[in-house]
Amino acid sequence: MSSIILQAHSLTKKYRHTVALDHIDLQIEKGKIYGFIGQNGAGKTTFLRLVTGLAFLTSGTLDLWGKSSAKDLQEQRKRIGCMIETPALFPTMTAYQNMEIQRIQRGIPDKAVIQKTLDMVGLKDTGKKAVRNFSLGMRQRLGIAIALLNTPEFLILDEPINGLDPQGIAEVRDTIQRLRDERNMTILISSHILEELSKIATDY
Repeated sequence: MSSIILQAHSLTKKYRHTVALDHIDLQIEKGKIYGFIGQNGAGKTTFLRLVTGLAFLTSGTLDLWGKSSAKDLQEQRKRIGCMIETPALFPTMTAYQNMEIQRIQRGIPDKAVIQKTLDMVGLKDTGKKAVRNFSLGMRQRLGIAIALLNTPEFLILDEPINGLDPQGIAEVRDTIQRLRDERNMTILISSHILEELSKIATDY
């Protein structure tokens, strides 16, 4: 069985007269933490949107688990969890309530997955605390928890440490490392903060 999860060849995305991605070649293998590096505006988020189906490529090819047709890609994306840009949260609700809404929307039958996932990201003791009273680091970890609801094999995080204080960065870093160690999850993290990526990434 192939260990390659994602394969991109000459992947290109154009918006009218602007080239957002120019012939990208990339390969992601199972069980690694990839640091996806680039300055702001380099096209990192555009690439991640193509992978997750939030945008459509202009040319080139994209394979997920060896599949490349539009129908197959849609099916394979069910194996992906993602947090792209700022997580959309309901500020007056608790972490559990935010997760419950996401669970219902996605048709996930097992309610127990909510508490398990909150435990995994270190949010098991938030109780009735509203999300509006969370620190930025806690909100980011809740965003990661939402991305993990479908028990993905491949997790994509877009700038998960952007704007966090040192404690928040450490919390998110610990969560990512735990996911890799305990679930053997493949993780792709986009960032322009090289020093922090160097602490957790296995490949770049």
